[in-house]
Amino acid sequence: MNFLYPNILWFLSLIALPIIIHLFHFRRHKKLYFSSLKFIHSIEQEKKAVKKLKNYIILLLRVLAIVFVVLAFAQPYTGSFGNGSSGSDRLISIYVDNSNSMSAKGTNGELLSQAKTNAKEIISQFSANQKFIISSNELNGVQERPLSKNDALFQVDQINYTPIQRNMNTIINWQREISEKENKSNRKLNKFSYILLSDFQRDFFKLDNIKKDLNSPYDLIQFSPQNKSNCFIDSVWFESPIHRINEENDLYFRLVNKSNKEIINLEVNVQTDSFDKDLFVDIPAQEKITSSVQIKNTSKGQVFGKIEIRDQMMYWDDLFYFSYTIEPSNNILIINGDDHEEYITNAFKTETSISIEEVDHKLVNRNLFKEKNLIVLNGVNDISTGLSSDIISFSKMGGSIFIIPGRDALKSNTNLLLTNLGLPPYSSKRAVNLNANKIAAKDPFFKSIFEPSDETLNLPSYQNIYTSNGRNTSAIPLLFLRDKSPVFFKSFQKAFALYSDLSLESSNLVNKSIFPVLCLRIAELSKRNSSLYTIIGQNQMIPVSGSYKAEIPIKIKNKRTEFIPKVIQNGSYKFIDLSGPEAIEKLKEGNYRIFTDQPIGSLSLNTDRKESSVDYMSSKSIKTALQQKGIRNINVEKFSKDFDVTKINLNQPREYWRICIFIVLMCVISEILISKFWKN
Repeated sequence: MNFLYPNILWFLSLIALPIIIHLFHFRRHKKLYFSSLKFIHSIEQEKKAVKKLKNYIILLLRVLAIVFVVLAFAQPYTGSFGNGSSGSDRLISIYVDNSNSMSAKGTNGELLSQAKTNAKEIISQFSANQKFIISSNELNGVQERPLSKNDALFQVDQINYTPIQRNMNTIINWQREISEKENKSNRKLNKFSYILLSDFQRDFFKLDNIKKDLNSPYDLIQFSPQNKSNCFIDSVWFESPIHRINEENDLYFRLVNKSNKEIINLEVNVQTDSFDKDLFVDIPAQEKITSSVQIKNTSKGQVFGKIEIRDQMMYWDDLFYFSYTIEPSNNILIINGDDHEEYITNAFKTETSISIEEVDHKLVNRNLFKEKNLIVLNGVNDISTGLSSDIISFSKMGGSIFIIPGRDALKSNTNLLLTNLGLPPYSSKRAVNLNANKIAAKDPFFKSIFEPSDETLNLPSYQNIYTSNGRNTSAIPLLFLRDKSPVFFKSFQKAFALYSDLSLESSNLVNKSIFPVLCLRIAELSKRNSSLYTIIGQNQMIPVSGSYKAEIPIKIKNKRTEFIPKVIQNGSYKFIDLSGPEAIEKLKEGNYRIFTDQPIGSLSLNTDRKESSVDYMSSKSIKTALQQKGIRNINVEKFSKDFDVTKINLNQPREYWRICIFIVLMCVISEILISKFWKN
């Protein structure tokens, strides 16, 4: 038995007071007069024994009352607070999961609300000077500070939902690092307790790099939703990346049903600036379905949209935002070589939305690539190493390349560029006298241009072609001669190449209607439409227009939020990076505009749908997984209506001052009752 305030025990000497009072009180004599003394002797002996017992009991009760009053103020306890100071040798680290999955409905409301209530109940069990570390998914510098009991209760109240996602490996290692850091600054610390309150989703229960711990207790409280079901939007895309005025485009979206029951007539609402439609879909249990709507755009410019579902379990993932641009301006750079032809320039000029800039291949510099969507190599036979490097960098940044060879293109540098762009190199030049007789009409390149069964196409004839071995690349041939030789390729790196020069001696391609069609289609596909959406926290570089002044900061704004993002410079290109913790913490789902001194782009942000899973670890699997990592002192509890936080083994001292007060009250009441009802 230990005492929190042992100096108060000196007041036990006060027990002498009732003893002295009783001794003097018992010696007082009272004279009684009787008319007859016949039975006085026998009655006196009997009453004397009863009275003596009563007085001893009262004396004992008064002594016990004083003893336990003193003990109550001295605050007895069993166990150890360490060096006589409450909480001085132990640090308690409490983690409250505030990820979006904790918004699911539990038995007593949302899971996060239940977790916060339980955290406060646990903290309330301790003395006022116990130190705590309160953490959530942010794991920021503010959460590294040890807190007193009152401050810990306040900190728990401040925890709100965050899109930041952490796995158990990160959380437990962070808790240990902070504990070790505090141990170095406070040598009295030698005990650590770890408490984790979460739903413990399986996707985030990773324990890859956790070291064993044989001493510290780990208490895990698992919160589960009433119904393990959820429905959410997984992704959104358009059938065609090209958005034109007064043309319909199919918007596809994928819905996921994480439930063991089929969802009937799920209401889905699709909205853009000028479009609003409701539809109802059925989703089988544990399945994904793809649905679509046709959207017709009526004006140029930026379009913001969202898709909303009416789900009854988790609400945070019921909205999905997207945005796109209708007929953005298209800038093309034509690099003319020694064998360049004017046909290509004339073909692009037929489209008024295309802006063309021409330059000789000997005068090219990388600054000309800024704000360009497509680079055309027009009759360049020998491509310099520097130009090739700049073109490859341009391609990696999302730009498109169209290569038209000259009459003497069998050069190593040219073939190296073709290879780096995923296109087959030129192997030899061959004289032929064949007509083209087939196009890959089913390929998306020709979508809405030619019918697959169109036999009226007037295809060109060829006299000279560059042969190639397309089998060694992933490039797709799009135009064939009668002997099945391909003369036009595309690659997955948005690169295109002809395998014949444009001179009339080699082919009559430039005199056929298919030539401007090919050129304009390449220009159309080269438009740099920004991504329909971006996932907050993912390492995705968002290209930014370079037509702004560098001294003006970029801002991301909507009606509720304004944020200055991190901008990364890569050569002559600038990108917004939203993968940092500050962006994850401050940005919310929604549609945004990108500003400097004027709008320069748009952005649609959504939260990673990993949190939408309803696959949870079981209590047994949680304990087994931790034990396999060398953590031995583990207690896993499932939260329920009857859950009692005293089940949590915190190894805290047991305090007895309340029992002492109860005993004092019983002594006082007993003395009153004895004095009133026990007659001598």
